[in-house]
Amino acid sequence: MNLEIFKTNVETQEQANYLLRLLQHCISDCPISFDLKDSNRILQVQTNREISEVVCSLFVKQGFYCQKL
Repeated sequence: MNLEIFKTNVETQEQANYLLRLLQHCISDCPISFDLKDSNRILQVQTNREISEVVCSLFVKQGFYCQKL
């Protein structure tokens, strides 16, 4: 498995939980977590396929910023 890392603008645990629920519907077979203590508010996804377009698209549709690092 590869670790995909994304920079986000998620600020609260409530926002992170909401986005995690949405992401789990799209990519349910991948472990997903946030590190909101990091200055880049990191989203980490363990996957063996290309998911960056799905992740970034979902964030944009919900009004958040997301960039693959």
